[in-house]
Amino acid sequence: MNEEKNPEKRIVTEEELKSIAGGAEGWCGLYDGPWKTVCNLQTGWLALRTAPSYDYSNEIGQLYNGDSVQICGNGSDNGYIWVYSPRLYRSGWVNANFIG
Repeated sequence: MNEEKNPEKRIVTEEELKSIAGGAEGWCGLYDGPWKTVCNLQTGWLALRTAPSYDYSNEIGQLYNGDSVQICGNGSDNGYIWVYSPRLYRSGWVNANFIG
């Protein structure tokens, strides 16, 4: 049986994409900020967190030396900055000392 499927194509708006990504606060759109690299880790990983503070329970991902991240926003909070990780498909807070 040879069936052709023609799915309807449509462009997703930025607002729809933000909604899918978890809201405007969790979204860092492409080209919003500069791309940087995780660096200077002596051992282990750099934790991606849900809040700008160290707490075992707020870790949502692990970044390693050489990973690329996009800076989202223009400031830091308590030494942490908000980034997007394309490898993890997530955004969150990281210690700014390890982003270069």
